Amino acid sequence: MVNDDSAPSDAQPDPVDPDGATGQAEPPEATETSTRAALRRPRLLWIAAAVLVVLALIGSIAWALRPQPAQNGISSATPQQAVRGFLDALAGSDADRALQFALTKPTDTALLTRAVLESSNKTGPLTVVNVPEVGGSGTVQVPAEVSIGDHRATITFSVAQTDAGWRLQQVTSTIDPGALPATLGPTLNGQPLTNTAHIEVFPGSYTFGEDVDEITLADRPVLVAAVGDDVKAGLEPTLTSKGVKAANAIAEKAVKACLAKRDPSPQGCPNSVTVAVGQKLDTKSIKWNLVGNPWKNATYTLDVADPTQARGATTLNFRFRCTLTQNGEKYMVDQKNEVSVRYMLTVTDPSVSVVWQRIA
Repeated sequence: MVNDDSAPSDAQPDPVDPDGATGQAEPPEATETSTRAALRRPRLLWIAAAVLVVLALIGSIAWALRPQPAQNGISSATPQQAVRGFLDALAGSDADRALQFALTKPTDTALLTRAVLESSNKTGPLTVVNVPEVGGSGTVQVPAEVSIGDHRATITFSVAQTDAGWRLQQVTSTIDPGALPATLGPTLNGQPLTNTAHIEVFPGSYTFGEDVDEITLADRPVLVAAVGDDVKAGLEPTLTSKGVKAANAIAEKAVKACLAKRDPSPQGCPNSVTVAVGQKLDTKSIKWNLVGNPWKNATYTLDVADPTQARGATTLNFRFRCTLTQNGEKYMVDQKNEVSVRYMLTVTDPSVSVVWQRIA
């Protein structure tokens, strides 16, 4: 007889573990511990990743803020070559080439341009007299003799040795102009000064200018014969003839406004008379006049903190007329009084009120 393989078997399958595992099941405590560890593992990975991102960000910021080396810097075999090359570039008004000798490029290059150097060499040509050979390694000092126009000077450069050759540690100085308000429209070597708080320039000759007709700055140039220095400009702003005329016109207009007031002592004005006790003035009868021309002898000085503010001084002769009553009697008053005055006005803005001070 042949056995039928398709017939049902009487054999019973082995029992299956409910968890699909063979062998002994883990205790509940071990299972919970493994689960918590598995949950913490991704969280720790995220924290580690966040820390790495923060460190990378800090590193990138520090890298961005590092001193920037001059781009396409010129390699110099000796300190003398570096200094000589830099000065020759200045003499040729080649600002871009001059910057290539710098160890680090200045952050403010607004005035480190060919146009500014061309103007500098026009008013005071820079000539290299002597640059000595200096030995040593690391950082050395090179005293270079130059002339700027008729002025002879020695500029000492700190020159550092780098893998790319010798470079100049400093190639500029700053100029301190003192008080120089933007309302003057200040310029330097013909270029507008957008930031008078920081004026960074190469060695050379620099002339300040202005964009107003009433005030002039110093005509003499400022000589910068150093690097890494803060040069005082010593500007002495003064009124031009047009400025004096404008100041006189502003003061005269202010006095006329005071004369038109029917008041024995108008507030904020230089004209004033004292009314005695018991006297009563008919204000409608008050007339003020100015005798002579006080403005032809007026003198002016400009305020140190703000050159647009002019301090004036002159003598005013007033004529005062009115009708007054005293002890029942009516009198006609016609008198003159002379008073020395000082006054402050804004020469570039006639709309600003004049401030008067009576001296005597």
